[in-house]
Amino acid sequence: MRYLGFCIIVLIISACERSLMPEDPTAGPITNFESMVETVGNKYSFFELKNIDWDQVAEQYRTELRSDMSDEELYMVLDSLLFELRDGHVNLVSPFNVSRNWSWYLDSPDNFNEETLERFYLNNDYRISGGFRYRYLEDSIGYIHYGSFSSAFTETQIETIFEYFQGAKGLILDLRHNGGGSLNNTYRLAGRFTNQSFSALIMDEKTGPAARDFGNRVSISIPALGNSPFLNPVVLLTNRRCYSATNTFTAISKSLEQFYHIGDTTGGGGGIPIDFELPNGWRYRFSATRTFLPDGFNIEEGLAPDTAFNLDPATLATGRDLYIETALQHLR
Repeated sequence: MRYLGFCIIVLIISACERSLMPEDPTAGPITNFESMVETVGNKYSFFELKNIDWDQVAEQYRTELRSDMSDEELYMVLDSLLFELRDGHVNLVSPFNVSRNWSWYLDSPDNFNEETLERFYLNNDYRISGGFRYRYLEDSIGYIHYGSFSSAFTETQIETIFEYFQGAKGLILDLRHNGGGSLNNTYRLAGRFTNQSFSALIMDEKTGPAARDFGNRVSISIPALGNSPFLNPVVLLTNRRCYSATNTFTAISKSLEQFYHIGDTTGGGGGIPIDFELPNGWRYRFSATRTFLPDGFNIEEGLAPDTAFNLDPATLATGRDLYIETALQHLR
């Protein structure tokens, strides 16, 4: 009986101690905010390019913090904080929402119409392989639309496609609405347009808290791949929804003399994003590297075409895509 009474006393004392202990600080809004501010400040790669004073931005949003904020309220502050980076590679993932910044294309004309492409150019007899839609259009001019660099392709598939176009006097490579994907696929496709290795890009990474703390610089070379390189003229079509890996492919094409680029400036996305976790378990990512052309141009904010114009929706409705028509005229 005395033992039972002792156990009850111990349980009561333990319960009282637990009630008096402070809550886990990792769950607090301020701790999570400061964790994000420090990590982004140390690792984000485009403060200087975008003229962002991160300390000033953080101080602005720090005034909105309260220790008793709900998760929804904290999410809104962190979402707004990250939005200041103006970067499509930046996301915050909570159990109830995913933050994103898509203003890099939402404020621009679409310059692409899937129905016009399919009804009036691809028709019924185009080929499909590994994410590529392709066919000959006219006068021995080939056409390829590749919708995502996330679409895998085998070496056999890509070799078959380029063998098919060996007799073409020119090729239209349409990457409109390609939001990116695998950089490996980017390099593999680019290697089909050369018969010798060439230096295409320079990359480095953020290594410290100062805006100019960068290191680990590397030069990226594209090797010649396959047995059927396409060395005749190529017209590359882009719009603002060409982002990330597609932006990188466009950058690589600037080193290939047979490429002519028309359409709209690409959406950008020249940094490789890395993932982090907040103390409360929410995940977030942001760009931690920079990519340059050999001449030093930073590709983060997109690459301008050789000839720029926007499509007329009324003309599209009649079945004419002036990007494709201009490309055909260039290659005839």
